[in-house]
Amino acid sequence: MFWWRGEGQPEAHFVTVGFRADDGSGFAVTRSRETGADRDAARIEAMLCVPGAKPERALQQVCRTSIIRDEWIAALSLDLTETQRFELVRAALGAIEGPDYAAKAREVLSAAEGTHNAAAHAYEEARARLTAALTDLEETRDVALKAGDIAAALSSLDGLTAAGGQDLGSRVSAARQALAGRRLGLGEMGRVADEVRAVTALRDTVAGPDFRAGRDAAAVAAAEAEAAVREARHALEAAEARLRREQETDALAASLAILVDHGSRVGLHDDRCPLCRAPQGASEFETGLAAARERLAARHSGVPEARAELAAARTRHEAAAEILRETEAAVLRFASAEAELSAREEALSAELVRRSLDGKLAHDAGALDAAVQAERSRLIDLERSILTLEASQAVERVTDLEAHVEALRVEADAAGDRLARVRTAVTTARTLDRTVRRTNAEIIDERLAVISPLLNELYQRLRPHSEWRTIDYGIRGDVKRFLSLRVGNGLNPQFVFSSGQRRAAGLAFLLSVHLSRPWCTWRTLMLDDPVQHIDDFRALHLVEVLSALQRSGRQIVCAVEDPSLAELLCRRLISEPMAPGRRHDLDLVSGGGASVTRSTDIAPAMAGVLGRTRDLSAAG
Repeated sequence: MFWWRGEGQPEAHFVTVGFRADDGSGFAVTRSRETGADRDAARIEAMLCVPGAKPERALQQVCRTSIIRDEWIAALSLDLTETQRFELVRAALGAIEGPDYAAKAREVLSAAEGTHNAAAHAYEEARARLTAALTDLEETRDVALKAGDIAAALSSLDGLTAAGGQDLGSRVSAARQALAGRRLGLGEMGRVADEVRAVTALRDTVAGPDFRAGRDAAAVAAAEAEAAVREARHALEAAEARLRREQETDALAASLAILVDHGSRVGLHDDRCPLCRAPQGASEFETGLAAARERLAARHSGVPEARAELAAARTRHEAAAEILRETEAAVLRFASAEAELSAREEALSAELVRRSLDGKLAHDAGALDAAVQAERSRLIDLERSILTLEASQAVERVTDLEAHVEALRVEADAAGDRLARVRTAVTTARTLDRTVRRTNAEIIDERLAVISPLLNELYQRLRPHSEWRTIDYGIRGDVKRFLSLRVGNGLNPQFVFSSGQRRAAGLAFLLSVHLSRPWCTWRTLMLDDPVQHIDDFRALHLVEVLSALQRSGRQIVCAVEDPSLAELLCRRLISEPMAPGRRHDLDLVSGGGASVTRSTDIAPAMAGVLGRTRDLSAAG
């Protein structure tokens, strides 16, 4: 794999990874920012997987089972749900060799259910058509039972309606339209008859002696009331004049009293009257003032009496005016009744003329009722004739409908038989699908049983727990499958192991999954610091397991943080017994990347230093 590192600007942004097989052949995949990968997923799968045995999403499964990272060891093993763990192992095993009977069974079941739905829909439609035809047949039979004399019916149509065509259907249609129009006219004639009766009643009322006597009495009363109003108006005007005179006299007396009072205070001025400057003695002046006081004392005011008289005159005038209004209203009512009678008689005559009826019928309600009744009888005859002719048509249709119903019944029976056969086929397809699923599940269980020794071997080599030396798995469920891991007396290691023990057990599980891929030709295992939270004892066991895998022909790529462990890996993971290993030290550089800071050759370990290790090639 090559990528650009260092200062400056690269000419292009891409990553290239190369793959090489045991026979020396190989291929490379280049991925750039601009164009993406230069090989599609199908081509890469064809190069890395065995044809016909690869699982779904093969490239994703290759990555999940070939790369073991520190933070994902427990998450992808013990921490998985039981259904997720089963799917992981099933995908690692790959597809079942031979035909995919489960997919074929699903296709057969889907096709059978689709055929069943179509057959059920066809059967329902056939039954609906048969039901509609039976309803139409019954209605037509009811109409046919009403058939009568066709000749008389045709004669009635000719007399009551215009010609509607030569064929019977056209004539019946024209008669139906004429019947609707004449029914509307009959209803209007009934309203006209009601108006004639109302006008006749109003005419009798206006022409009656009581109406005339009341009208004359109202006219007389109105004339008398008008005279009384005029008389009351004159009396009111006289009372108003007297009040004005009394008010003027009272004003003169008040002025005289003021003069007397002023003269008494002022007295004579140089023996002369202060008002007229006439020579006058004191005794004469006092005598004149005394005489004026006597006249004022003898003066009696008539204003109150004049006001009382005016109020009484005004009351009499208002009462007379009210009586006049009442009598005029009575006269107007009699006049309005006469005017209403005249207007309604005129409108009624015009309506009768518009309907081509004799205008004299406006004065003869009985004759108009007879005309309405005659029209009603004609419409009854017309409707009866129409029903008779329609019944004659129905007789002809009954035979055709019976044949049509019989054909629809045969069609519905055939659809029912086909639906029954399809239901049987669906039942058989469902049984077949369940059988295939159960058989596939049994095959998968058998294949899972094959990797159980490998899981136990790796578990015993890594020794996650000092007491629980073996690990077992259990599978349950028919449709939805569950895979659980158990140690000891059926305990779940997820809840009883420490973080380091869970990591060691998880490594055993993931390594067994990696070694159980018959469909994958890529024999490279990549580990990213797999010894976090694992003590040195288990780390040494992991190194020996990886060494055994390397000797079985697999490529091991492992990154660790401990330099001593890195040297041990270099000593144990060698391609030839005496070939040196090489350790590459990485460090962070500016910009957030990493680079190789030093490469050191490591001599191989002496034979027998860590004891003999069993070869895991057979388990792989």
